[in-house]
Amino acid sequence: MIHHFIPWSEAILPPRQTLVPLNGKFGILRQLPPPQIIWLDEIPSTHTYLKSGEAGDLAQYTMVCAQRQTAGRGQRGNSWESEDYKNLTFSLPFLPSDIRPADQFIISEAFALSIVALLQEEGISACVKWPNDIYVGERKICGILIDHALCAGEISRTILSAGLNINQLVFKSDAPNPCSMLQVIRRTVPDMGEYDVERLAIRLLQIIRQLMEATRNAADRETIHRSYMRHLFRHDGRPHLFYDRRRDQKFAGIIRDVLPDGPLVMEDAVTGVTLPPFLFKEIAHLPEDDTITAFAADI
Repeated sequence: MIHHFIPWSEAILPPRQTLVPLNGKFGILRQLPPPQIIWLDEIPSTHTYLKSGEAGDLAQYTMVCAQRQTAGRGQRGNSWESEDYKNLTFSLPFLPSDIRPADQFIISEAFALSIVALLQEEGISACVKWPNDIYVGERKICGILIDHALCAGEISRTILSAGLNINQLVFKSDAPNPCSMLQVIRRTVPDMGEYDVERLAIRLLQIIRQLMEATRNAADRETIHRSYMRHLFRHDGRPHLFYDRRRDQKFAGIIRDVLPDGPLVMEDAVTGVTLPPFLFKEIAHLPEDDTITAFAADI
């Protein structure tokens, strides 16, 4: 186990490009302990490690990373493939304040945008496929898993987890549409060497802290939501193909909004009717790229 403490001078930095403008507030928003990254050589799942309490009472924003993860978890029990020592798989605790359970999706929005911001800094244009998968084009580059613990009707603790594909070039599982940062960059820079995973982890933790702290302010929450909608996959005002599991049928739909607790608001492009909000797994994106046969998160 290796502990890496980030100097205060690097704790929270202004984004190099403005993904989510936060009214010029780029300093330390609250007094926080020095950020820390713990690198574990091998573990079944960083998410399970934190959720089970095996990690102990870690300070907020302590990022636990696995060099080798043998039983990575995805949403709704899906597995997550990650080649040893090639990618960034991690979890960290977050302690929300003044966020009601009915407004919990702002946490997911801020966390997803953190990944998008990091990719943007590395020259990769990414978007968020509702609810929180990260896509480059129509291929999945990052999966996210979020767990909330409730106490007396309030969110007392959140575990934020992600698996970001960085240097992996061959995917051996049956995931239908994965990609990695190195694959994307080598399309235009064929001789690009491997990324420094530790460097990316440090920078990502800086961005995560910046955006998660902003969820504590109502005005910044609205800014985060607007940015989330701007970066939402297929949220372009045009009809796209979806599968409605409630009606058991394909349809052309237009994404209109995402509600504070997470449901997706869709308009039927043929009838113009706004459909009842979709909960997770009630709707699936259908591929519009002939090289894509299915979307991993919809299986």
